[in-house]
Amino acid sequence: MITEKKKLHTKPWVRVMAGVLAFVLILTLMGIEWTWVDISADTDDAAQGYLAGETEYVNASELERLRQQIRNLRQPILLEDYYSRAGTEIAAEDYDEALEYIDKCLELYTSEYGEELHVDLLVKRGCLLTMLDRGAEAVEPLEAALEIDPEQGEVYLVLAQIYSGAGQTDELTRSLARYVELEPGDGDMRLLLAQLQYEAEAYSSSGDNVLRLLEDGWPESSELSELCAGLGLILTQAGDYARALKLLDAAVSMSGNAGEESGSGNPEGTDAQSAVNTAGELGLLHYYRGLCNLTVENYEAASEDYSLAIDGEILLQLSHYGRGVAEMMTQEPDIEQALNDLAYAADYRGEDLDTAVSDQARELLELITEE
Repeated sequence: MITEKKKLHTKPWVRVMAGVLAFVLILTLMGIEWTWVDISADTDDAAQGYLAGETEYVNASELERLRQQIRNLRQPILLEDYYSRAGTEIAAEDYDEALEYIDKCLELYTSEYGEELHVDLLVKRGCLLTMLDRGAEAVEPLEAALEIDPEQGEVYLVLAQIYSGAGQTDELTRSLARYVELEPGDGDMRLLLAQLQYEAEAYSSSGDNVLRLLEDGWPESSELSELCAGLGLILTQAGDYARALKLLDAAVSMSGNAGEESGSGNPEGTDAQSAVNTAGELGLLHYYRGLCNLTVENYEAASEDYSLAIDGEILLQLSHYGRGVAEMMTQEPDIEQALNDLAYAADYRGEDLDTAVSDQARELLELITEE
Protein backbone atom coordinates (compact mmCIF):
# COMPACT_ATOMS: atom_id res chain seq x y z
CA MET A 1 0.00 0.00 0.00
CA ILE A 2 2.92 2.33 0.68
CA THR A 3 4.07 1.92 -2.93
CA GLU A 4 0.57 2.54 -4.22
CA LYS A 5 0.20 5.68 -2.13
CA LYS A 6 3.53 6.98 -3.31
CA LYS A 7 2.51 6.52 -6.92
CA LEU A 8 -0.79 8.25 -6.30
CA HIS A 9 0.99 11.11 -4.65
CA THR A 10 3.42 11.59 -7.52
CA LYS A 11 0.82 11.24 -10.24
CA PRO A 12 -0.59 14.45 -11.69
CA TRP A 13 -3.63 14.32 -9.42
CA VAL A 14 -2.88 17.92 -8.60
CA ARG A 15 -5.02 18.70 -11.63
CA VAL A 16 -7.66 18.86 -8.92
CA MET A 17 -6.42 22.43 -8.67
CA ALA A 18 -8.79 22.99 -11.54
CA GLY A 19 -11.25 23.61 -8.76
CA VAL A 20 -9.63 26.95 -8.20
CA LEU A 21 -11.14 27.99 -11.52
CA ALA A 22 -14.42 28.05 -9.65
CA PHE A 23 -13.05 30.98 -7.67
CA VAL A 24 -15.32 33.43 -9.48
CA LEU A 25 -18.28 31.21 -8.64
CA ILE A 26 -17.77 31.39 -4.91
CA LEU A 27 -17.26 35.14 -4.93
CA THR A 28 -20.49 35.50 -6.89
CA LEU A 29 -22.45 33.27 -4.54
CA MET A 30 -21.09 34.81 -1.40
CA GLY A 31 -21.80 38.33 -2.63
CA ILE A 32 -19.04 39.87 -0.53
CA GLU A 33 -19.76 43.49 0.28
CA TRP A 34 -17.00 45.18 2.26
CA THR A 35 -18.02 47.58 4.97
CA TRP A 36 -16.23 50.90 4.60
CA VAL A 37 -15.53 52.36 8.01
CA ASP A 38 -15.33 56.13 7.59
CA ILE A 39 -13.14 57.24 10.47
CA SER A 40 -14.11 60.87 10.02
CA ALA A 41 -17.75 59.98 10.62
CA ASP A 42 -16.98 58.60 14.08
CA THR A 43 -18.29 60.94 16.78
CA ASP A 44 -15.31 60.06 18.94
CA ASP A 45 -12.94 60.95 16.13
CA ALA A 46 -9.19 61.03 16.37
CA ALA A 47 -8.65 64.81 16.23
CA GLN A 48 -11.27 65.55 18.87
CA GLY A 49 -9.96 62.69 20.99
CA TYR A 50 -6.44 64.10 20.99
CA LEU A 51 -7.61 67.60 21.88
CA ALA A 52 -9.73 66.29 24.73
CA GLY A 53 -7.05 64.02 26.09
CA GLU A 54 -4.08 66.35 25.76
CA THR A 55 -5.61 69.64 26.96
CA GLU A 56 -5.12 70.31 30.66
CA TYR A 57 -8.09 72.66 31.02
CA VAL A 58 -10.50 70.09 29.56
CA ASN A 59 -9.56 67.59 32.26
CA ALA A 60 -9.22 70.07 35.14
CA SER A 61 -11.49 70.27 38.19
CA GLU A 62 -14.00 73.11 38.55
CA LEU A 63 -11.73 74.84 41.08
CA GLU A 64 -8.71 74.62 38.82
CA ARG A 65 -10.78 75.89 35.89
CA LEU A 66 -11.82 78.92 37.96
CA ARG A 67 -8.20 79.67 38.81
CA GLN A 68 -7.28 79.39 35.18
CA GLN A 69 -10.04 81.76 34.13
CA ILE A 70 -8.77 84.33 36.65
CA ARG A 71 -5.24 84.00 35.28
CA ASN A 72 -6.61 84.49 31.78
CA LEU A 73 -7.93 87.94 32.73
CA ARG A 74 -4.46 89.40 32.42
CA GLN A 75 -3.13 90.48 29.07
CA PRO A 76 -1.43 87.49 27.36
CA ILE A 77 2.29 88.02 26.89
CA LEU A 78 4.09 84.74 27.37
CA LEU A 79 3.69 81.49 25.45
CA GLU A 80 2.21 80.00 28.62
CA ASP A 81 -0.54 82.64 28.57
CA TYR A 82 -1.61 81.85 25.03
CA TYR A 83 -1.36 78.11 25.67
CA SER A 84 -3.67 78.47 28.68
CA ARG A 85 -6.20 80.43 26.66
CA ALA A 86 -6.07 77.86 23.86
CA GLY A 87 -7.03 75.18 26.38
CA THR A 88 -10.01 77.22 27.56
CA GLU A 89 -11.24 77.68 23.98
CA ILE A 90 -10.77 74.00 23.17
CA ALA A 91 -12.95 73.11 26.16
CA ALA A 92 -15.57 75.55 24.86
CA GLU A 93 -15.21 74.00 21.37
CA ASP A 94 -14.35 77.40 19.91
CA TYR A 95 -11.76 75.96 17.57
CA ASP A 96 -11.19 79.13 15.51
CA GLU A 97 -10.16 81.07 18.60
CA ALA A 98 -8.14 78.15 19.93
CA LEU A 99 -6.25 77.94 16.63
CA GLU A 100 -5.28 81.61 16.86
CA TYR A 101 -3.82 81.05 20.31
CA ILE A 102 -1.92 77.92 19.24
CA ASP A 103 -0.49 79.79 16.26
CA LYS A 104 0.67 82.52 18.66
CA CYS A 105 2.31 79.84 20.81
CA LEU A 106 4.20 78.54 17.78
CA GLU A 107 5.39 82.08 17.02
CA LEU A 108 6.73 82.42 20.57
CA TYR A 109 8.17 78.92 20.77
CA THR A 110 11.94 78.54 21.19
CA SER A 111 14.07 75.43 21.65
CA GLU A 112 14.34 76.18 25.37
CA TYR A 113 10.76 74.98 25.82
CA GLY A 114 11.74 71.50 24.65
CA GLU A 115 10.61 69.22 21.83
CA GLU A 116 7.69 67.76 23.76
CA LEU A 117 5.88 71.09 23.79
CA HIS A 118 6.77 71.73 20.16
CA VAL A 119 5.25 68.40 19.15
CA ASP A 120 2.14 69.08 21.22
CA LEU A 121 1.63 72.49 19.60
CA LEU A 122 2.03 71.06 16.10
CA VAL A 123 -0.39 68.22 16.76
CA LYS A 124 -2.93 70.56 18.36
CA ARG A 125 -2.69 72.82 15.33
CA GLY A 126 -3.30 69.86 13.03
CA CYS A 127 -6.23 68.66 15.12
CA LEU A 128 -7.83 72.10 15.26
CA LEU A 129 -7.51 72.49 11.49
CA THR A 130 -9.10 69.07 11.10
CA MET A 131 -11.99 70.04 13.36
CA LEU A 132 -12.45 73.15 11.20
CA ASP A 133 -12.68 71.01 8.05
CA ARG A 134 -9.29 72.23 6.83
CA GLY A 135 -7.76 68.79 6.57
CA ALA A 136 -5.48 69.61 3.65
CA GLU A 137 -3.78 72.27 5.78
CA ALA A 138 -3.62 69.96 8.80
CA VAL A 139 -1.32 67.43 7.16
CA GLU A 140 1.76 69.67 7.24
CA PRO A 141 1.90 70.33 11.04
CA LEU A 142 1.04 66.70 11.79
CA GLU A 143 3.83 65.40 9.58
CA ALA A 144 6.19 67.97 11.12
CA ALA A 145 5.30 66.57 14.56
CA LEU A 146 6.04 63.05 13.36
CA GLU A 147 9.43 64.12 12.06
CA ILE A 148 10.30 65.14 15.61
CA ASP A 149 8.66 62.13 17.30
CA PRO A 150 7.60 59.33 14.90
CA GLU A 151 6.28 57.08 17.69
CA GLN A 152 2.94 58.81 18.17
CA GLY A 153 0.19 56.46 17.16
CA GLU A 154 -2.59 58.98 17.76
CA VAL A 155 -1.10 61.33 15.16
CA TYR A 156 -1.23 58.62 12.50
CA LEU A 157 -4.86 58.09 13.45
CA VAL A 158 -5.60 61.78 12.95
CA LEU A 159 -3.92 61.59 9.55
CA ALA A 160 -6.03 58.54 8.77
CA GLN A 161 -9.12 60.56 9.68
CA ILE A 162 -8.08 63.29 7.25
CA TYR A 163 -7.28 60.89 4.41
CA SER A 164 -10.52 59.00 4.97
CA GLY A 165 -12.54 62.18 4.64
CA ALA A 166 -10.63 63.12 1.48
CA GLY A 167 -11.00 59.66 -0.07
CA GLN A 168 -7.21 59.20 -0.28
CA THR A 169 -7.15 55.44 0.11
CA ASP A 170 -3.42 54.82 -0.33
CA GLU A 171 -2.48 57.46 2.25
CA LEU A 172 -5.19 56.18 4.59
CA THR A 173 -3.83 52.65 4.33
CA ARG A 174 -0.25 53.75 5.02
CA SER A 175 -1.30 55.80 8.05
CA LEU A 176 -3.38 52.98 9.47
CA ALA A 177 -0.56 50.48 8.92
CA ARG A 178 1.80 52.66 10.94
CA TYR A 179 -0.85 53.23 13.61
CA VAL A 180 -1.50 49.50 13.99
CA GLU A 181 2.24 48.89 14.20
CA LEU A 182 2.40 51.27 17.16
CA GLU A 183 -0.95 50.22 18.65
CA PRO A 184 -1.17 46.47 17.90
CA GLY A 185 -4.07 45.91 20.27
CA ASP A 186 -6.54 48.09 18.34
CA GLY A 187 -8.47 45.35 16.58
CA ASP A 188 -11.05 47.67 15.02
CA MET A 189 -8.37 49.57 13.12
CA ARG A 190 -6.54 46.34 12.22
CA LEU A 191 -9.76 44.97 10.71
CA LEU A 192 -10.25 48.17 8.71
CA LEU A 193 -6.64 48.01 7.55
CA ALA A 194 -7.11 44.39 6.44
CA GLN A 195 -10.20 45.39 4.44
CA LEU A 196 -8.37 48.26 2.76
CA GLN A 197 -5.42 46.00 1.91
CA TYR A 198 -7.79 43.39 0.48
CA GLU A 199 -9.47 45.96 -1.76
CA ALA A 200 -6.01 47.12 -2.89
CA GLU A 201 -5.14 43.47 -3.71
CA ALA A 202 -2.38 43.44 -1.07
CA TYR A 203 -3.58 39.99 -0.09
CA SER A 204 -0.51 38.82 1.80
CA SER A 205 -0.52 41.87 4.08
CA SER A 206 -4.27 41.61 4.54
CA GLY A 207 -3.86 37.95 5.45
CA ASP A 208 -1.20 38.80 8.04
CA ASN A 209 -3.57 41.22 9.76
CA VAL A 210 -6.54 38.85 9.68
CA LEU A 211 -4.42 36.01 11.10
CA ARG A 212 -3.30 38.35 13.89
CA LEU A 213 -6.95 39.14 14.66
CA LEU A 214 -7.71 35.41 14.84
CA GLU A 215 -4.72 34.80 17.11
CA ASP A 216 -5.91 37.60 19.39
CA GLY A 217 -9.36 36.03 19.61
CA TRP A 218 -11.12 38.93 17.89
CA PRO A 219 -14.93 38.52 18.03
CA GLU A 220 -16.70 37.00 15.05
CA SER A 221 -18.34 39.38 12.59
CA SER A 222 -19.61 39.28 9.03
CA GLU A 223 -16.67 41.48 7.94
CA LEU A 224 -14.09 39.14 9.50
CA SER A 225 -15.85 36.04 8.14
CA GLU A 226 -15.92 37.43 4.60
CA LEU A 227 -12.25 38.42 4.80
CA CYS A 228 -11.29 34.93 6.00
CA ALA A 229 -13.24 33.33 3.16
CA GLY A 230 -12.00 35.65 0.42
CA LEU A 231 -8.38 35.56 1.54
CA GLY A 232 -8.51 31.80 2.07
CA LEU A 233 -9.57 31.27 -1.53
CA ILE A 234 -7.06 33.75 -2.94
CA LEU A 235 -4.15 32.29 -0.96
CA THR A 236 -5.22 28.81 -2.07
CA GLN A 237 -5.04 30.03 -5.65
CA ALA A 238 -1.59 31.47 -4.92
CA GLY A 239 -0.38 28.17 -3.48
CA ASP A 240 -0.02 29.48 0.09
CA TYR A 241 -1.87 26.47 1.48
CA ALA A 242 -0.77 26.60 5.13
CA ARG A 243 -2.03 30.15 5.69
CA ALA A 244 -5.05 29.58 3.48
CA LEU A 245 -5.99 26.60 5.65
CA LYS A 246 -5.99 28.71 8.84
CA LEU A 247 -8.20 31.31 7.20
CA LEU A 248 -10.59 28.74 5.78
CA ASP A 249 -10.81 27.01 9.17
CA ALA A 250 -11.99 30.31 10.64
CA ALA A 251 -14.35 30.99 7.73
CA VAL A 252 -15.93 27.54 8.05
CA SER A 253 -16.40 28.01 11.78
CA MET A 254 -17.97 31.45 11.44
CA SER A 255 -20.11 30.44 8.48
CA GLY A 256 -21.35 27.41 10.41
CA ASN A 257 -22.29 29.61 13.37
CA ALA A 258 -24.11 31.99 11.04
CA GLY A 259 -26.00 29.04 9.56
CA GLU A 260 -27.13 27.92 13.01
CA GLU A 261 -28.42 31.41 13.76
CA SER A 262 -30.30 31.52 10.43
CA GLY A 263 -31.81 28.10 11.10
CA SER A 264 -33.19 29.21 14.46
CA GLY A 265 -35.38 31.92 12.89
CA ASN A 266 -38.48 31.82 10.73
CA PRO A 267 -38.04 28.97 8.20
CA GLU A 268 -40.08 30.85 5.61
CA GLY A 269 -39.27 33.81 3.38
CA THR A 270 -35.98 35.63 3.71
CA ASP A 271 -34.77 33.46 6.61
CA ALA A 272 -35.15 30.34 4.49
CA GLN A 273 -33.29 31.92 1.57
CA SER A 274 -30.55 33.08 3.93
CA ALA A 275 -30.16 29.54 5.24
CA VAL A 276 -29.85 28.21 1.68
CA ASN A 277 -27.22 30.81 0.81
CA THR A 278 -25.26 30.06 3.98
CA ALA A 279 -25.35 26.32 3.26
CA GLY A 280 -24.03 26.91 -0.25
CA GLU A 281 -21.23 29.15 0.99
CA LEU A 282 -20.29 26.61 3.64
CA GLY A 283 -20.17 23.81 1.08
CA LEU A 284 -17.83 25.82 -1.12
CA LEU A 285 -15.60 26.60 1.85
CA HIS A 286 -15.42 22.90 2.65
CA TYR A 287 -14.39 22.16 -0.92
CA TYR A 288 -11.52 24.65 -0.83
CA ARG A 289 -10.47 23.60 2.64
CA GLY A 290 -10.43 20.04 1.38
CA LEU A 291 -8.13 21.13 -1.42
CA CYS A 292 -5.77 22.74 1.10
CA ASN A 293 -5.86 19.74 3.42
CA LEU A 294 -5.15 17.42 0.50
CA THR A 295 -2.18 19.50 -0.61
CA VAL A 296 -0.61 19.68 2.87
CA GLU A 297 -1.24 15.92 3.28
CA ASN A 298 -3.98 16.11 5.92
CA TYR A 299 -5.75 13.33 4.05
CA GLU A 300 -8.40 12.32 6.55
CA ALA A 301 -9.42 15.94 7.09
CA ALA A 302 -9.50 16.43 3.31
CA SER A 303 -11.78 13.43 2.88
CA GLU A 304 -14.17 14.81 5.52
CA ASP A 305 -14.26 18.24 3.86
CA TYR A 306 -14.94 16.77 0.43
CA SER A 307 -17.73 14.65 1.92
CA LEU A 308 -19.38 17.78 3.29
CA ALA A 309 -19.00 19.51 -0.08
CA ILE A 310 -20.63 16.50 -1.76
CA ASP A 311 -23.48 16.58 0.76
CA GLY A 312 -24.05 20.19 -0.27
CA GLU A 313 -23.86 19.21 -3.98
CA ILE A 314 -20.89 21.54 -4.50
CA LEU A 315 -18.53 21.00 -7.48
CA LEU A 316 -19.48 17.35 -7.55
CA GLN A 317 -16.92 16.07 -10.05
CA LEU A 318 -14.01 17.80 -8.34
CA SER A 319 -15.25 16.92 -4.84
CA HIS A 320 -15.63 13.22 -5.68
CA TYR A 321 -12.25 13.22 -7.36
CA GLY A 322 -10.60 14.93 -4.39
CA ARG A 323 -12.23 12.58 -1.90
CA GLY A 324 -11.18 9.57 -3.92
CA VAL A 325 -7.55 10.70 -3.96
CA ALA A 326 -7.60 11.69 -0.26
CA GLU A 327 -9.16 8.39 0.78
CA MET A 328 -6.51 6.38 -1.04
CA MET A 329 -3.80 8.30 0.82
CA THR A 330 -5.18 7.72 4.34
CA GLN A 331 -3.64 5.14 6.67
CA GLU A 332 -6.66 2.83 6.43
CA PRO A 333 -8.31 3.68 3.12
CA ASP A 334 -11.85 2.74 2.21
CA ILE A 335 -10.93 1.30 -1.18
CA GLU A 336 -14.52 0.81 -2.27
CA GLN A 337 -15.43 4.43 -1.58
CA ALA A 338 -12.28 5.68 -3.29
CA LEU A 339 -13.01 3.62 -6.40
CA ASN A 340 -16.63 4.77 -6.47
CA ASP A 341 -15.55 8.41 -6.15
CA LEU A 342 -13.00 8.13 -8.94
CA ALA A 343 -15.52 6.32 -11.14
CA TYR A 344 -18.04 9.10 -10.49
CA ALA A 345 -15.48 11.72 -11.50
CA ALA A 346 -14.48 9.73 -14.59
CA ASP A 347 -18.07 9.30 -15.81
CA TYR A 348 -19.34 12.73 -14.78
CA ARG A 349 -21.55 14.47 -17.35
CA GLY A 350 -22.71 17.61 -15.55
CA GLU A 351 -22.64 21.12 -17.04
CA ASP A 352 -19.42 21.87 -15.13
CA LEU A 353 -17.65 18.82 -16.58
CA ASP A 354 -13.86 19.09 -16.69
CA THR A 355 -12.55 16.53 -19.15
CA ALA A 356 -9.01 16.77 -17.79
CA VAL A 357 -10.28 15.69 -14.35
CA SER A 358 -12.20 12.85 -16.02
CA ASP A 359 -9.01 11.67 -17.74
CA GLN A 360 -7.03 11.78 -14.50
CA ALA A 361 -9.73 9.86 -12.66
CA ARG A 362 -9.61 7.12 -15.32
CA GLU A 363 -5.82 7.04 -15.13
CA LEU A 364 -5.91 6.59 -11.36
CA LEU A 365 -8.59 3.90 -11.64
CA GLU A 366 -6.37 1.97 -14.05
CA LEU A 367 -3.37 2.38 -11.74
CA ILE A 368 -5.26 1.14 -8.70
CA THR A 369 -6.89 -1.84 -10.44
CA GLU A 370 -3.59 -2.89 -12.01
CA GLU A 371 -1.90 -3.00 -8.61
